[in-house]
Amino acid sequence: MGRLHVLRFVGVAVVSVMVLAGCSTTAQPSGPYAAEYAAAIQAAKSDYVRQILQSGHITTADMKDTEQHVVTCMKAAGIGASYVTDEWGIDGLQIVGALNSAQELAQKQCSEQWMGPIAALYINQYTNPNNEDWNGLIAACLVRKGLVPAGFTGQDYASLVNQYGTRMDSSTMTPDENGIITQTMAPSPPMALPGGVTLSDPAALACTVVPLQ
Repeated sequence: MGRLHVLRFVGVAVVSVMVLAGCSTTAQPSGPYAAEYAAAIQAAKSDYVRQILQSGHITTADMKDTEQHVVTCMKAAGIGASYVTDEWGIDGLQIVGALNSAQELAQKQCSEQWMGPIAALYINQYTNPNNEDWNGLIAACLVRKGLVPAGFTGQDYASLVNQYGTRMDSSTMTPDENGIITQTMAPSPPMALPGGVTLSDPAALACTVVPLQ
């Protein structure tokens, strides 16, 4: 659970199963994330991942089992790794040291075989179980905590994020006396919410990660 810096979660650990390939029929996932599960099943690269996804709901036990498989697989490739739970209850993968090219390939293969889209779906389930509008949930959380005025909406929040992103993308291209161009990013203050609180405030930041808590 996301937005760990998964490797983080977002270690946001990151991050939200039953017919084997070759069976003649497959049950269709149901529930708020049915479409996402169906797409994930099609994209899965191993029977293990497909089996977990097939139920349409990833349990905590499922998540811990996949994490253990990933860690074991990576250790077999000489990679020191573990999952660490952040302050929001989301697990994120942490790797010890830099990886060489062979280990980078091994990490990718371990993830595809044992995790795939499972972490992302599990985090989505955890943070937004009914698959509601994410910006709306964040806005409601900010209002509930008294961080923005009543009436602040998901659309208001999305507009602020877009405006802030535009400022963050602003830069200048300055040629020196030799004609060498240096790109300088314009400094940008933390995103301010109506009322003066910034999004870096711990309570506001929590709303962007686990808005229902």
